[in-house]
Parts: sequence; C-alpha cells; structure tokens
Amino acid sequence: MPHPWSLKYLRLWIITKLLRAFLRFQKWRVPLPPYNNPKIIRTEQAISSRDSGRSIRARWYRPASVASDQVLPVLINVHGSGYVIPMFGQDEPFCEMVAERAQCLVIDADYRKAPEYPFPLPSEDIEDVALYVVARIPHSTLSLSGWSAGGNLALGVAALLGPERVRSLVLFYPATSNKDRDGIPPESRMDSGSPIPPWMLHHFYDSYIVPGTPLANQRLSPDLTPTNRLPPHVWAVTGTADPLYPAAAALMARLQRDGHPDAVFRSLPYAGHGFVRGLNPAKPPDPRSEEVYDEAVAFFCKSIE
Repeated sequence: MPHPWSLKYLRLWIITKLLRAFLRFQKWRVPLPPYNNPKIIRTEQAISSRDSGRSIRARWYRPASVASDQVLPVLINVHGSGYVIPMFGQDEPFCEMVAERAQCLVIDADYRKAPEYPFPLPSEDIEDVALYVVARIPHSTLSLSGWSAGGNLALGVAALLGPERVRSLVLFYPATSNKDRDGIPPESRMDSGSPIPPWMLHHFYDSYIVPGTPLANQRLSPDLTPTNRLPPHVWAVTGTADPLYPAAAALMARLQRDGHPDAVFRSLPYAGHGFVRGLNPAKPPDPRSEEVYDEAVAFFCKSIE
C-alpha cells in the first residue's frame, strides 16, 4: 500500500530527496576505494522479484579458491538506509572479510526505499532474496546480517522463515522496534558514530510506515517475535549513545532470559549510531571497529560449523 498523496507525503518526499543529495555529495567528496581483492570473486547477479518483470540488485562475493560448483554456506547482507537512503555497496569490506574468512558465499542485497516504496515492500525484497537462496542453492546453510534499518529487515525475514531455514543472524546497531520512535540512549557522551536527532528518526519511521499500518506487526517490530521463531545463533552490537540501543538491548536480554541457545549482545560504550561508518565517510570510524568486525565474523564462522 503506497502513501496517500498529501502535504505530509510531499514533505517526506522533499526531505528524503535532500538527504539523498547530501549522500551523493559525500560519496563524490570521499569516494569508496576501488574494489581490488584477488582472493574474492565479486559478481553482479540480480535476483527475480515476486513482481513480474522486476529484479532485485545483488552483489555476490565468493572465495576465489573454491570451485564454482561447490555448495557453500550463504550469508545475505542487508545494508542500512534509514529505510530511505540508497546505501547499497557500503558494506563491501565486511562482505569481503566474511567471504574470505568463513569460506562462504555472501550476497549483498539491495531493496526498495521509502517513502516511494514503504512497508512491506523493502521487507518483501529481502524475503524474495532469501527464498531464492533456499530454492536455488539446496543443502546450503542460510544466515543473514543487517545494519540499522537493514537489521530490522533481516530480523523480520529470519523470523518469517524460522530457525529451520535460517542458521544465524549478525546485526549491527539494528532497528528492532518500530513502535518506539523516541529512543533515548543511556549515554549522552558520544565518542564515535553519528547522532540521530528526533526529527530524523521520526522522518525515517513516517516514510517507511503508511498511516494506519498496525504497528504490532512482527515484521515491523521484530522485538515482538517469539524467541523460538528466531535463528539458533544471534549476535548484535549497538553503541550506548545510540537511540536504538534500548530496544536492541531489551530484545537481546529477552532472548537470553528465555533460554535462547546462543544470543550474544555486544554493548559498545559511548558509541553512537553507525560507529563503523555513518553518512559522513570523511569521519573516521570508531577505533574499536576492527575488533567488532573480528568478533562478528568469528561468531558467524562458529555458527556455521
């Protein structure tokens, strides 16, 4: 269901266009380094959507040392976006690292963005990618990773498919509850990352969620998902200066309280949102980012043993 045309939608559309223009300027000012990793074969391979005549952009990372017909564990990566900003490709260093260390296939998946394409369309795109893997790569182990809004999508799709089909989740500062638009971080001091002012948080949610949509939907608020619907291995990290911290910490605490077999929450003191990298590529990442990367990849490798 699209947004109805209104002055509110026009405001959402204009603000989103300005945010996207700012991002394009930042990418032009500080471009990403060129891809050059001889140990990884990177290919562009679109995935069919449930919508006739439409496909979903995806970038595949495969270890060069592995035969092309060998069945590998699969990790679907879902980038952050605030649901509105096109950030596809920003997780390339992580995708390369996982593919190389875990000797697995990483599929970095794009998805449609709000407000033009609100809920549930972005979630359906990631679901279509996951179902493609289940159908086309049989006998493989499927996992998902997600960043910020992408963490919300990864959580929702993992719960939809269930632990029978999804082995693990790796989440970086995920949005775990779309019921709470006014998250207050436990720490006001922020040494890294970026603040998310309340107006921006509201803009993201208002763009993604059409008025009248029931917020008790588990795909919107994965924190409502029963513990037994989540994968057997869940790892998450969030900074204590991030407004998404309270909901993420509460979800992980519930999993641990409910006896989840392997729920690990990494709390990063004084880190804000996007502490690995945010909207400003000129801003250096948190010095603990490499340590966090190593921990996340080690967790994933162990989960697929």
